[in-house]
Amino acid sequence: MGKKRMRYQWYQDVPRHVSRQDYQRLQLRNFSSLGLGFVAVAMALSSIFGLSLQTSQNLEQIDGMSIEKAIAHEGDPIDLIRLEGYLLADRPPTMPDNKSQTVIRGKVKLSARTVSNSGSEDAGPPQQQALFEWEENADPVFLSDGERRIPLNFDLAILPMESDSGDLSPRIIREGESARTSRPVAIEYGDQIYALPLDTGGQIDSVFTDFERQILPHGQAVVVVAGLEATPQGNQLIDPLGDRLQVLIGTEAGIQQKGQQLRVWFFILAIPLGIASFIVGRSANQLRREFIERSNQ
Repeated sequence: MGKKRMRYQWYQDVPRHVSRQDYQRLQLRNFSSLGLGFVAVAMALSSIFGLSLQTSQNLEQIDGMSIEKAIAHEGDPIDLIRLEGYLLADRPPTMPDNKSQTVIRGKVKLSARTVSNSGSEDAGPPQQQALFEWEENADPVFLSDGERRIPLNFDLAILPMESDSGDLSPRIIREGESARTSRPVAIEYGDQIYALPLDTGGQIDSVFTDFERQILPHGQAVVVVAGLEATPQGNQLIDPLGDRLQVLIGTEAGIQQKGQQLRVWFFILAIPLGIASFIVGRSANQLRREFIERSNQ
């Protein structure tokens, strides 16, 4: 006997004697097996070829220089060098919600999306309201080794920031006698209270907060890839030609260690993903054989 094949119904794209729901279950298992297998192979190859180490490997290809030598350099500009140090400023700004936290760059954005009572005939559309926005950068900024420092003479917008929720988070203030009848009226953040708009065509029924807080701390360790230029006022780091300027958070050793850790995790995660792909694939194959038998009856 030849190999049995699945026989489909002429009026719909499913096997005979098999419901569409059951057939979709087979297709889902096939897609899941392929997806898990693809991710497992991608992670295994990333680990084998060390793709997570690419950043540290690229840094090693650039000539390194200490801040002391960069300050003492005389003569022609240097096209591209790699330096490691700490970002400092003479007058670093402080975060508005934490006066003890000084930063090189900081950003806080708080907004609310309000929805009026859906049961009201005068209910209006959802409204977006910016409650608080703050962003500030230190200027000038220096790269320091703890004793000496060299100024950064390029667009400081390239300096990276990382999300930091801080110790505070927005809190919705509600008014009403019970949890069922209470309605949001304001948002409290830090020591400030921001009233919600009541002109939505009815009383506000729901409110959703969008909160963003990013910082680049004062004294943050970074690796800078930039050009070096000598001026009468002293040497400074500049933006090299060819879009090669980089500022990476952390030390060179830390960046390399993080890449090594990711490499190990990619390899570890590839194993259970590969096993899961095999199990799901085998289950799909068993289900497919069952459908072949049912379709040939």
